[in-house]
Amino acid sequence: MGTCMTLDQEGIKIVRLLKNRGFSGFFVAGFVRDKLLKRQSDNLDIATDAQPEMVQKILRANKFYTREIGKKYGTILAATKAGPIEITTFRSEGDYADKRRPTTVTFIKDYQTDAKRRDFTVNSLYFEPLSKKLLDPVNGLKDLKAKLLRFVGDPKKRIDEDHLRMLRAVRLATRLNFRLEKNTFAAIKTRAKLIQDVSGERIKAELDKILASGKPAEGLRLLDKIGLLQFIIPEAEALKLFSHQSKKYHLEGSIWDHTLLAIHKARKENLVLLYALIFHDMGKPDRAKEVLKEEGWVISTKGHADVSADIFFGFAKRIKFGRHDRNDIEWLIRNHMLMFDFFNMGFRKQLKLAATSVFPLLLKHWCYDEAATKRSVYRDNHHARFLKSLRLGHGLLQRLNRLEPLIKKLANGDLIMRYTNLKPGRRLGEEKEKIKALIVLGKIKSQQDLKNHLLA
Repeated sequence: MGTCMTLDQEGIKIVRLLKNRGFSGFFVAGFVRDKLLKRQSDNLDIATDAQPEMVQKILRANKFYTREIGKKYGTILAATKAGPIEITTFRSEGDYADKRRPTTVTFIKDYQTDAKRRDFTVNSLYFEPLSKKLLDPVNGLKDLKAKLLRFVGDPKKRIDEDHLRMLRAVRLATRLNFRLEKNTFAAIKTRAKLIQDVSGERIKAELDKILASGKPAEGLRLLDKIGLLQFIIPEAEALKLFSHQSKKYHLEGSIWDHTLLAIHKARKENLVLLYALIFHDMGKPDRAKEVLKEEGWVISTKGHADVSADIFFGFAKRIKFGRHDRNDIEWLIRNHMLMFDFFNMGFRKQLKLAATSVFPLLLKHWCYDEAATKRSVYRDNHHARFLKSLRLGHGLLQRLNRLEPLIKKLANGDLIMRYTNLKPGRRLGEEKEKIKALIVLGKIKSQQDLKNHLLA
């Protein structure tokens, strides 16, 4: 196996301490799986037959800081210079009454029984780092070589214990480029609706990881194929059946096809932009209206950006987004159609948009949206307007970045108020925006220019 030296060394040190006291210790789960696949792994789990209290006693005697993060479940966290390492006692588990954690846990001495309570076979490999011996109690190595993701034991039981395991399966299959074993696939498909019983926070955590996998479109396709998407993002169902029925634009197929293509092109972008792209056209079916154009009757969706933003807002509340990200994503969706009109707006409006912190993401959104729109001709009016808006947006952004020190100095509330005491009634926020615009236009270049403007 390859090594991630610093983390490995800390783990080996812990295993050696356990062994010196007569206990076994194994690297397990994702660390072993990823090392065998020659992938980077930034976390390490150790399984042992030592009881949690004994693990803590041994580590503290050797100057490790430890914390109980799940003592009831046999898990002790050791802080090391390379990062945290979790040490968990071999265990067997009772029922999962809350569909998340076992009601009862029994500490055991047998790693083979411990393996049977784990989620996937490829996560159930035990590596003894001192002897470099690999133990494979549930045939995980065979599945690893075949690039198969398979639940340990009865897949229905694994899902019934913790419904979130269905999403974890999709996440791992997407990230590792594995196929879901047929019984695992079938079990998820027949139980997909159970994902509705999982909290929004837990669903979002897994969905974030799927989107951050580098293959977000593939992850969304698998969620759809396996039946989970309809319960996680039911708003997407209408997009699969919707198209503009045009022979000139959106020739990629349905609006869901367009969305997936945009997501694929943006696959290495951050989550804020990816979520905005997923939802940017969700409002189109609600705004659909037949209109007669030069090519004949097509479907128009004027006003869909605001509807899409509202749909995302409802989803974000359900899935428990943080307020900051939720507001940024909503803003991107609400303004994404300015890709065709930004160049034609008033300068003050353009500047206000360009000065928004997520405006650089909006420019990227425009590019991915347009790149995912297949047209019969790329010299049409819409594409030309997109290019004008994009060039102007980038130009404004460059000017704002270049003038940022001057804007910070002169569009300053204290400085403005010093010269406006004789003119009560002006709203400070509006005055700051006006001054910022004048700086960008080159009409205010110094404090004296500012004073002359304010006292005029």
